Amino acid sequence: MKLMDHTVMTCLFSLFLVTVSPADPPSNEATSASPMIPANQLSNTSTATYNVPQTNTTSSSVDPSSNTSSSLSEDTSSSVTTSSCTTRRCLANMLIEKEALSQPQSSKCISNISVPLIVYETLSVDIKNLRFQSRLQITLSWEDPDLSWETLVYEHDTVVLPVRKIWTPQFHVINGVETTTEPGNQDLLVYRNGTIEHSVIMNTVVDCQVNLYKYPFISDGCAIAINGWASGECGVSLNFGNVTPINANSGDWITESVNLNANNPEHSYLLVSLKMRSNNLLLSLVLPSILILLADIVSYALPLGGGERTGFRITLVLSFVMFLIILTNLLPSGGQCSPIIQYHFAFCLIILVSSTLQSMVLTRIAKCGTLLPCSLSKPGELPLKDTVTEQSGDEDSKCEANLKLEASEKEENTTLQKVVKFLDKMAAEDQKKVRHSSFANKLDLICFCTQLIISIVYTIAVSYLYFGPQCIIDPLDFWD
Repeated sequence: MKLMDHTVMTCLFSLFLVTVSPADPPSNEATSASPMIPANQLSNTSTATYNVPQTNTTSSSVDPSSNTSSSLSEDTSSSVTTSSCTTRRCLANMLIEKEALSQPQSSKCISNISVPLIVYETLSVDIKNLRFQSRLQITLSWEDPDLSWETLVYEHDTVVLPVRKIWTPQFHVINGVETTTEPGNQDLLVYRNGTIEHSVIMNTVVDCQVNLYKYPFISDGCAIAINGWASGECGVSLNFGNVTPINANSGDWITESVNLNANNPEHSYLLVSLKMRSNNLLLSLVLPSILILLADIVSYALPLGGGERTGFRITLVLSFVMFLIILTNLLPSGGQCSPIIQYHFAFCLIILVSSTLQSMVLTRIAKCGTLLPCSLSKPGELPLKDTVTEQSGDEDSKCEANLKLEASEKEENTTLQKVVKFLDKMAAEDQKKVRHSSFANKLDLICFCTQLIISIVYTIAVSYLYFGPQCIIDPLDFWD
């Protein structure tokens, strides 16, 4: 009976060990090698054996499983973190980390830049310095394979990137004096295949030899030579699209058309056709000059004597000089085609000054009959006051003669002859003045007819110069 109880207890103890530590079950050898313990000692031994293996087995079995579990947890969390960053911002950060700040490098070392649209605006035309200022808003598109991505990871077709983090093409204006380029927006748009869309605003000042031959009736063209950077086989090639002008009728200049010529990639340019509004200058310069010239011709109706004509013509000269100063401040000091209006103003100034001098000369002739200074008196001529004084003296002497010697009739006749002689001289002087005035009037009529004929011939000559052969300027001569 004791043997049976001992066997039952051994089996229960072995089952307990298997339940507590299934990873390390007790071996048969250990079980068979266990000594035969009396029943009264088995309870103590089993208790001691139970307490000791329970602690060791639990600690040895939990530690590996906990380490393995924590390791798997870290790997899983890392995998989840990496695969969950598929937002546009994560995509943008990934592209920015590539630092694509250099030009896209291709096998041909040339980047093709598409320019689908240029919005053009004329800002000002400086005739004095022959310079032309304009504003261009340029839309760009190009490809950068390094900025493409797979849609299996990022399910976005577009992403927005800051301009300062991506390479953008630069433009060069060959005939530009001053050119500034700034981004139209601080961000640009990138597509999943690496296509980039961007816009820039360009303010440029170029040299423009405006044809001023018909000033102020000007209609001419100015060129803006836009090209990309190129050096040898490397560089940027621009493929232009459409050009749209805006605000064409603002200011004193009208933008009639903007034509793009890109037949030669190295010599692509915009030809801007401009027309000046002539109404303002026509009313403020041309019309006053014609009216002043007409008033000078009509001033021949004023009399020569008294100086009214001369004073009026001097006023006309001073007024015309004021308009001449205004014209000088508007036009350049040189150029390929000198304006007709400069010759017109020079002719008008010559006519006005010459007519003023002619009026002064004729006034002198009408008064003195000669250009030499008039003599105050001639020998044998006596003024009226002296003659009257002499007559009074003769009467006194006659009275004395009558009182003393009884003056004769001969002395009386001598006094009367002197008075008649004085009156004859006055009449001769009047006749002489009439002759001088008649001669001056004839010369004045000749000058009037001469000036009228010159004005008519001048009008015909100016019409021929305006409508005849024209002065031509090549707007592309800066390439020569």
